Amino acid sequence: MVEEGLGEGSFGLHDVCQGKSYCIRKKFFENRFWIGGKDEWIVVTDKRCSMNLVNLMDGHTVPLPSFCTIDGVKINKDYDLEIVLDPYARQLRRVVLCRTPSSILGHAAIALFDDGFIAYTSLKETAWKLFVHPTEWYGCLRYFPQVFLDALVHKGRLVAVDEEGEIFSWDIDNHRKYPLRISKPDIHAFEGCNEEVFYFAKTPVDELIVISLHGHGPRLYSPSCRVLVSEHNRFEQIIGMIMHKFDDSDGTWQPIRRVGHGQSLFVGLNYPFCGAWSGVKHNSVYVASLADNDVMIIAMGSEADSGIEMQDYPIRDGCRLLDGHSIMTPIWFRLKRPSTRRIEDIPSGFAI
Repeated sequence: MVEEGLGEGSFGLHDVCQGKSYCIRKKFFENRFWIGGKDEWIVVTDKRCSMNLVNLMDGHTVPLPSFCTIDGVKINKDYDLEIVLDPYARQLRRVVLCRTPSSILGHAAIALFDDGFIAYTSLKETAWKLFVHPTEWYGCLRYFPQVFLDALVHKGRLVAVDEEGEIFSWDIDNHRKYPLRISKPDIHAFEGCNEEVFYFAKTPVDELIVISLHGHGPRLYSPSCRVLVSEHNRFEQIIGMIMHKFDDSDGTWQPIRRVGHGQSLFVGLNYPFCGAWSGVKHNSVYVASLADNDVMIIAMGSEADSGIEMQDYPIRDGCRLLDGHSIMTPIWFRLKRPSTRRIEDIPSGFAI
């Protein structure tokens, strides 16, 4: 989605399998933009945090609860995507859509704010649960220095990773209790790298993965002033990647060099997924790029940190998306099956 096209509902799609780009304009997206997604569903919002889940195949929409369902929270009408829990204000960063309305259990979503605020909702909950933060700040539980970069639900618990790679786990039914701290992986940064960011994912057999991207960032990190800010968007150059798999039996992490089952892994500001398709490299990690709206393909090596190949997904100049700057980091979604009420012009396959 582009800043110049926000008012008219303009956005761009790139089909990774077909290598084609599309320009889409839909009335429903006027003055709205996406902040997360899973499969053929995306999360859209206006600047006042009025959020809906939208099925890109048939246009079906499902509203998410207001953040005002959290005790003491108000929507700040003077600033974009901001809530207030007196006396502090926090901006919405993204929404991780863990389950879609297509699930037999209904939808479930995690909202990530700055200063470490994290909340959860589902069809069962009908409201947002605000989780207790793992740290205290001068004895006050209203301000937290860390930002959670990613979160998902694993084995019935909510897990989140912060900017330092610290990992925490909450009991969803007891969201007011302090979380368990999970020992973080032994991650050695690539030589000369001054930045790293983290993503969560799962293997094809439902094992928890943490992905650490390393690279060069600016000496002083200054977040964008745009409506939606991504803490992942801090690289000038990506150098490499390290992946670890969590062992639920003993609580340890092991480095891994293969996705498994001949599949590749797709990560970004959406719910991650694995798969194998024609035209997609196997045993690779596809990352929705943080710089030029392209795609990074990281081919996993056969040895520890060697053999990792980095490249941008090629897009011909004539196939570029809309003019203007992206209003947020691109996200992935996958269209599972065609629909009899399919929105015109939206391609099958994978897109950002």
